[in-house]
Amino acid sequence: MEKKILFIIGTRPELIKLFPLINQLRVNGYSNYKVVSTGQHKDLLESYWRVFNIQPDYQLDIIKADQNLTQLTARAIIAIDSLIGKIKDSFSPDVIISQGDTTTVMASSMVSFYHNIPFAHIEAGLRSFNLQHPFPEEFNRKVASISTKYHFAPTEISKDNLLMENVPMENIHVVGNTVIDTLNYFISSNTIDNYVFSNKQLKTNLTLETNNLVLITCHRRENHKDLNQLIEAINELSQKNPDLVFIWPVHPNPNVKVAVKSSSLLKKNNIIITEPLEYLDLLKVLKHAKIAISDSGGIQEEAPSFKVPVLILRETTERPEAVNIGVSMLIGMDKEKIITNFNTFRPKFPNDFTNPYGNGKAAESIVNIIC
Repeated sequence: MEKKILFIIGTRPELIKLFPLINQLRVNGYSNYKVVSTGQHKDLLESYWRVFNIQPDYQLDIIKADQNLTQLTARAIIAIDSLIGKIKDSFSPDVIISQGDTTTVMASSMVSFYHNIPFAHIEAGLRSFNLQHPFPEEFNRKVASISTKYHFAPTEISKDNLLMENVPMENIHVVGNTVIDTLNYFISSNTIDNYVFSNKQLKTNLTLETNNLVLITCHRRENHKDLNQLIEAINELSQKNPDLVFIWPVHPNPNVKVAVKSSSLLKKNNIIITEPLEYLDLLKVLKHAKIAISDSGGIQEEAPSFKVPVLILRETTERPEAVNIGVSMLIGMDKEKIITNFNTFRPKFPNDFTNPYGNGKAAESIVNIIC
């Protein structure tokens, strides 16, 4: 008898990284699954459902204006718990799957535990060993690990982190990161090469004859207070590098959006300040980037596939693999460090370089283990 699988998704990265599993189930002819959207990134996710040809079976609404993390967590737990109660007669899940380190993931793991439903954690074992960096994600993933039955670790380092927390070896499966599956899906089909930007600013202002782009993203809560350091650094770098185009898709968090959009960066001819990019827009920019400056976990994982170095706007990272092999660098949010390392960091990517985060076959392994 097929297991009933319930995917719980809250944010864009979660959908990007769970798409390969859902797609693998489709390829296998497996239809006994349902998808929940908690609405944590409701507006940002709208176009992504279309890109991945997935429509959630259940829509929750956990976001409320001006709520804090405590209130968000409470609403998420209650909403997921209520859903499990409502569907228990029509679709009682045998396993619940979530990905990453968001409030949605932590709440899903807790509700799974309370209902005695096995929980599968995709991207398990990532640790920065600092509860404040990233905040609250480090706390979220540690909590999720407590009751997880299937720990799908992307790398050996992640596995070792779980073993140090006394997770039984038989519950840990090193499978690679599913984001590489997603990336390979679009690369192998030449989708990125043939893709025409949907973003009007990029479509109008970019030529992609050379790798002359610099991608900037910044969203983590611990970096909000130092945004001016990054803004000043980009301002100076844009002046000294007029041949480069700096692209900053601005996160919708008001702390980020207001700071960036009220800055002098909007007046620079070689800086494009834009709304959050569609996934394929982002991948196309990344492919043609000279370098990325980011605090995003996804950028850290995806950039090596395009042989693009990353200056990581953090003091520590739970994805140390690219740093360890010298193709990414931790620089924090200090203006002078950003400028200095932008000018000097030139890692070499050998011809046979492979992405340290996975081989693109994670979804197949995960589905084989769960099903």
